Amino acid sequence: MNWNLIITAGEAWSVAAVATWVLVSVLIRFAPRIGLVDRPNERSLHSRVTPRGGGIAIVGVVLAFFGAIVVWGRAGAVGFETSLEVYIATALFVAVVSLWDDFRSLGAGLRFLCHGAAAAFAAWSLARFNVVTLPGLGVVLPVWLGLILTVIWIVGLTNVYNFMDGIDGIAGVQGVAAGLAWAVAGAWTGSHVLMSFGIVLAGGCAGFLIHNWSPAKIFMGDVGSAFLGFTFAVLPLLLLCELPRLPNLVQPGVVPGFAVLVVWPFVGDGALTCLRRALRGERVWEAHRSHLYQRLVQTGWSHAQVSSLYAAWCVVGALAGLCWLVQAPGAAFVASATPVLTLAVMFVFVSRQESAANGSRKHATGALG
Repeated sequence: MNWNLIITAGEAWSVAAVATWVLVSVLIRFAPRIGLVDRPNERSLHSRVTPRGGGIAIVGVVLAFFGAIVVWGRAGAVGFETSLEVYIATALFVAVVSLWDDFRSLGAGLRFLCHGAAAAFAAWSLARFNVVTLPGLGVVLPVWLGLILTVIWIVGLTNVYNFMDGIDGIAGVQGVAAGLAWAVAGAWTGSHVLMSFGIVLAGGCAGFLIHNWSPAKIFMGDVGSAFLGFTFAVLPLLLLCELPRLPNLVQPGVVPGFAVLVVWPFVGDGALTCLRRALRGERVWEAHRSHLYQRLVQTGWSHAQVSSLYAAWCVVGALAGLCWLVQAPGAAFVASATPVLTLAVMFVFVSRQESAANGSRKHATGALG
């Protein structure tokens, strides 16, 4: 066991967490002065005016850390600085657009156009999902189809992460779990850059989570949620770029599956909700309260209870992703069963909670009558 590496990782985690915690403390006081506040409406799951934009701290810490790596030329692999420059430029662009959206709500069309441009540039400059390995199946995609699939993945996760950031703590716990999974993946493959990515992301989300746990003192805002979604979507592209230089061989085709599994609670909830809304003829891009986590809160669960439940789901998804990445024994079964079973169990559980809550309300109404 490399104790020096563990100590270094612990130091990076601590610095990221403390720096983010301090910056968010400042933002809690400063955000209302510049109009960065969230006012409850009929679709909100909050009842009081709360500062938002706490994600600015996460963006600042992550980009400062990797900007320093680029400046000092210590990316750990010759030529990888260019990949980091592409990530920094595109992630900063997404963060700036999202911060603008926090101040002055942008139309869905303009927002998607900006996300699509950043995704296309990242996919073209870094890597694409040209090979996708599923349990028992390997598919080689044409370059053009791989490019389209990669852009859809980046734009989709960027927005899904934003949609899922609707209650105290939920975006933070997903960020911590996914960040740690990427840190372990980086350590196992021998990629110090990706390990650092995971550690800094997890530490930054942990520092923010201290302020955002229920009752939240500040919200992440689009600037934070879109940035995290974009970052977790681009990390597999960075891994694909670095694969030829890594000591531990990883099949390129398993990388997309790993990337999905480590954020599966958000991808699964988001995809299921969008599908159900589309089948009902609703506009999937408009604000709503029909995500599984939102429905659970409406049954009477607290924000802390729901976020804790999703934290457990995040851990299960991250472990399944790591099992798939390293191709451990039984990886195919774990990778295929975990997303289906966990989403099905969550859907049934939420539906039963809703039925029980509705029954209680009818009973209470009948008793009053």
